[in-house]
Amino acid sequence: MISRLAIAMLHQLAAEGVAPWLSADATVDFDIEVLSHLARRELVAGVLLTGGPPAVLHRVCDALFPAFLATDGRVGHVSVAPAVGPGASAEELFEAARDLHERVGRANVLVRLPVDPDGAAAMRDCLAEGIGVHAGPVYSEEGYELLLDVFFVGIERALVSGLPLHEITLVAEVPVGRLDEAVDARLAAVPGQRAVAARGTAAVALARCLHRLREDRLSTDWWRVIRTAGAQLPLLLWTDPSPRHMEALVGANTAHVLSVAQLEAVAAEAELAGEALMGSTAEGRRVMRELAELGVDMAAVARELERTGPGAA
Repeated sequence: MISRLAIAMLHQLAAEGVAPWLSADATVDFDIEVLSHLARRELVAGVLLTGGPPAVLHRVCDALFPAFLATDGRVGHVSVAPAVGPGASAEELFEAARDLHERVGRANVLVRLPVDPDGAAAMRDCLAEGIGVHAGPVYSEEGYELLLDVFFVGIERALVSGLPLHEITLVAEVPVGRLDEAVDARLAAVPGQRAVAARGTAAVALARCLHRLREDRLSTDWWRVIRTAGAQLPLLLWTDPSPRHMEALVGANTAHVLSVAQLEAVAAEAELAGEALMGSTAEGRRVMRELAELGVDMAAVARELERTGPGAA
């Protein structure tokens, strides 16, 4: 299923505190025994699952559940989207998410929900009831700040209710490849070498800013109280990464989501050089200013991407 070179890449990521995730289409046959083996060694921390019958979902959750138990819920998650139509209300999203969680019956399942007002309300209620959430896609600091607000409210309600906080997780998906593609399309219409040099920089710049935003929110006394009660760190989940993204977005308590094919390609090209996110905020801010000066409205890019689809989720 996975080459030795790819296994070595997983080892490198795990050694840096990065949680490697696999994306998998459950309608295609894949080796769950290999997945279980990798999860036990903490070389695969989660799975973003699409398609497939409930029996496959149960098997994947069961394959990762020992890792979930062994780490008190830090790894071993399986992300699945509830069945809802476009434009679903907050109540419909919450009911679909709760129904999915109850039908699966596994504490390590995460329900995928959108980052919009209805999705945020559903997330808050899910977290408050002990249901882990995969939120996304996130394309802006404002969107991520909303998620962190939702996370704190939901986890506080769960704490008051006496729920086991270590079983409740929030992961925020940032489709770095898709964001760079959208920004680069705008830069292609801007004349000059400055615009050429700015291509491929937007996603890493945003990621650096999001990482700083999260660290700031987790430096409060209240977070330390919640953390002591067992709360899990909210995870930043980079999806659709290129080898360049893999090298630039190495940081503790983050995750890269890759299909097996992407993992093999990245393992052959990327050269990881250790922690790359800590202390990188100033450079991220500089790049964001540069893009604005070149006429790229990052808020408009985020709105367009949010309208046109969920990216990897």
